Amino acid sequence: MIILKKLNVTDYKALEEIRINNKISRIKLSGSLDLTPAAVTKIIKKLSGLNLIENNNILKSTGGRPEKSLKINHKYKMILGINFGPEFIETALSYLDGELLYMKRRNFYIRSQEKILRILFEEIDNVLEEYGKDDILGIGLALHGTVNREKGISIFSPHFGWKNLNIQELIEKKYSLPVIIDNDVRAMAIAEHEFGRAQNTDNFLVIHISNGIGGAIFLNGKTYEGADFSAGEIGHITAVENSSRRCSCGKYGCLEAESSDEAIKNKVLTELEKTQEKVDITLKTEDIYKMAAEKKEPYFSVVKNSSYEIGKAVGNLLNILNIKLVIVAGRIVNTDSLFFNNLNKGIKKNILDGLEKDLHTVPAKLYDSIGIYGAFSLVTTNLFKGRKLIR
Repeated sequence: MIILKKLNVTDYKALEEIRINNKISRIKLSGSLDLTPAAVTKIIKKLSGLNLIENNNILKSTGGRPEKSLKINHKYKMILGINFGPEFIETALSYLDGELLYMKRRNFYIRSQEKILRILFEEIDNVLEEYGKDDILGIGLALHGTVNREKGISIFSPHFGWKNLNIQELIEKKYSLPVIIDNDVRAMAIAEHEFGRAQNTDNFLVIHISNGIGGAIFLNGKTYEGADFSAGEIGHITAVENSSRRCSCGKYGCLEAESSDEAIKNKVLTELEKTQEKVDITLKTEDIYKMAAEKKEPYFSVVKNSSYEIGKAVGNLLNILNIKLVIVAGRIVNTDSLFFNNLNKGIKKNILDGLEKDLHTVPAKLYDSIGIYGAFSLVTTNLFKGRKLIR
């Protein structure tokens, strides 16, 4: 945590306004804070002296004296982001605006809690050995499973076998750096609000399709966690009644068991076995989606039907939430119109008449980087509010 002298409540409000309104003018800042121009000038002088902001960018002049804009000094310090998936870990270092300095992905196939933690610490060590920790503001950790963000606890991680593990405390004690954790899909939603397609709206839904299907609900400018930190678990909506496909949760017919990447692959292999003597079980997900986009069977029909089922589940959620923006992340969006046309048909099947007006379903702007930018966003949104990592 960076500790500075004499930052007060008004300073933090000014910094957050400057952060979320990049290149804001002094006049607009004065209006946002309801302060006199003289008071704002005093704040700007103080924050500039601490090297927290830049105020030498000239805005377009509409006549009269050119006005300087204000923005955060994005190279003030760095952020360590970690996207920790069921079988991979991504570590990256960035400036405050997301400019990447370091990026690494490591795959693993381990289930031992002790070994999982060792992998996490090894990857953090690698970054700190190269860059040091003096210029790192904090660590953002995006995790799969159920996460209590406020307490820093992994309540349940099905793949790691973690139950009520205070992972935040473990990392903070080991490295003496502040750590903010959250569920990976909720972090993705924050990233799309910070850097992606949702920068101009405070209400939207993110769906992430991989070997599982997760969702995150963003309402009134923040993620909605629910009473047990499990809001948005769209993957466990029943998609097919009386299905023989068992979900990781133990139930049958869940959307995740019917339409995730893994489910789609299994359905494709089942169809191929009907017509081929030998089937390549190492078939990659990206190849399935490539052939589906080329309208090759059985890939096309399986992806089409799964997209439709996902759409029906989303339609049910939209009846409850009345949200107008749905952002989808995952390789399936590479099928482009095949996925989105059938997703929208599924939504229309279940959504109430009239609620589909002005509805937009779009791919995540951050695409494959959405997970790591989710981790960064956990820190950027806590620089001047929340944890206030700069003090």
